[in-house]
Amino acid sequence: MTHTATTPAASNNVDGYSVGQTLTVTCEAPAHGGAFVARTEQGVIFVRHGIVGEQAEVRITAIGPKRRFYFADVISVPVPSLARRPHPWIQADALATDEERAAATGVPELLGGMEYGHISLAEQRRYKTDIVRTQINRLGGLPLESPLLTNLIVEELPLRDNSEGLSWRTRVRYNVTKVRTQPGNEPSDEPGNQKNTDQKNSVGKKSPAVTWRVGMHPYRASQPVPVVDFPLAALELRNLELEKLNLRGVREVEATVSSRGRVLLQFIVDPRFSIEEVAKDIEQQAADAWGLLAKRKISLFFTPQSTSNGKPKRRRPGSSHTPYRRVPEGDQLLGAGLRSVTEEVTFGSRRFSYQVSAGGFWQIHRAAPSTMVGTMLTMLRPQEGECTLDLYAGAGLFTAALADAVGATGTVVSIEGSPVTHKDARSNFAPDGCSRTENSADTRIEVIRGDVARHLVDLKTALEFGEIPAIDAVVLDPSREGANRTTLERLDALDPKRILYVACDPASLGRDTGILRELGWDMVQLRAFDMYPNTHHVESVALFERAPAKPRPRRRRTK
Repeated sequence: MTHTATTPAASNNVDGYSVGQTLTVTCEAPAHGGAFVARTEQGVIFVRHGIVGEQAEVRITAIGPKRRFYFADVISVPVPSLARRPHPWIQADALATDEERAAATGVPELLGGMEYGHISLAEQRRYKTDIVRTQINRLGGLPLESPLLTNLIVEELPLRDNSEGLSWRTRVRYNVTKVRTQPGNEPSDEPGNQKNTDQKNSVGKKSPAVTWRVGMHPYRASQPVPVVDFPLAALELRNLELEKLNLRGVREVEATVSSRGRVLLQFIVDPRFSIEEVAKDIEQQAADAWGLLAKRKISLFFTPQSTSNGKPKRRRPGSSHTPYRRVPEGDQLLGAGLRSVTEEVTFGSRRFSYQVSAGGFWQIHRAAPSTMVGTMLTMLRPQEGECTLDLYAGAGLFTAALADAVGATGTVVSIEGSPVTHKDARSNFAPDGCSRTENSADTRIEVIRGDVARHLVDLKTALEFGEIPAIDAVVLDPSREGANRTTLERLDALDPKRILYVACDPASLGRDTGILRELGWDMVQLRAFDMYPNTHHVESVALFERAPAKPRPRRRRTK
């Protein structure tokens, strides 16, 4: 442990450190959430942008309850670690000053989103391996000496466009933020105002130029700031240079590129603005920048923001499951005319196709869908004729592979809560749906929308009345929060033979591992994948089977 205060009375301050105070520390270990642990006499400090064993000057940014711990950012490194590399994105580079970021991008704020960008990829994977082991040990109760943890290595995913962990995101969601490019009184952004440049105010002076740009949030900040490029985005999206569009009237943008190379841009429009006017303006900018949109296979989809919960309004789609769906009244579909994209996934000789709508869930790493399907099939090993569950199923990534494996005599039950993604799954697994293969053409596939825990009760009833066969295998792929105790207890009541748990947060997997072990399950396989390079996130896959019954001790006969 090394720490040196660089502000007066830091180490002798009985009240601890204060926000803005700087000191020198040495990071000891990676922590879950992207920070590193450093210890001083005043308490633990969670340091962002550090490296294990590296001495760094840090600035305190926040204080925990009762000053039991602190948060800090690295601001300088006298002797860089061999694992430290130049950060590929200056907007997320903690060692760059505000002035340097402003000179390079026009934006001085430090952004989150690439908190591991300063670390070599091999070292990133070592840290992630340590984090997964620690979380499953502390929260799940698995001993550190277990071969499942000692043999664990976070596996690298192939990167088509870049070997430095960049350009892997096929889906990026941006906020839109207002940018004033010159000082003065800015014009109103209320609907009905004309262009915001070259307008004159009451004293005859020009009002400042105001534009609306794609943006992201600084760490722990509520107000987004403009983004200039985003190195994690796929090259097809980076080459569009979305940061150059003036997005007046737009609240959010979701950019998608499919496995076939088609681009879908969804614009969530402020309800105060006319969708027709916003769409016409942005379509003209896009055509000027990218040429003929249909030829470039770029679709622009404009939909109003809900006034109730901040999400796009849920509108009734057309009955067809083709990507050329009827656009609901009030929405605008321009360019190549697609409001969904086709995703193709291959594993060996198997090929699966899916339709995924704008705003629907899909794995964001280009190589993730094939990797996850292959991992599921090799770990869970679904067999012909089995009954399987796909919980939190999304558009049906695992459902298609399960149905292909269990065949015409098998059953797959798919449950998803999101209305948008459920509609995709219902379309994909219709009798003539695109996600059915030759082997699953006659497979019984039940697609259910709703809360997983509630529908597990219904499945228990269906099982008791013989409406579905005994359940053999389960794929459990919850959101970052994981599955709760109620869900796991109800799943346990169905008495499946094996459960495959797919987790994007090792802490959630650790907690739920502890619950499953309480319920009589053993973790028998564990793998982890670096599906989010240059960030602290990691994907884990664990297989659980029923623990063997413990023999009861023999009672001694008494004479």
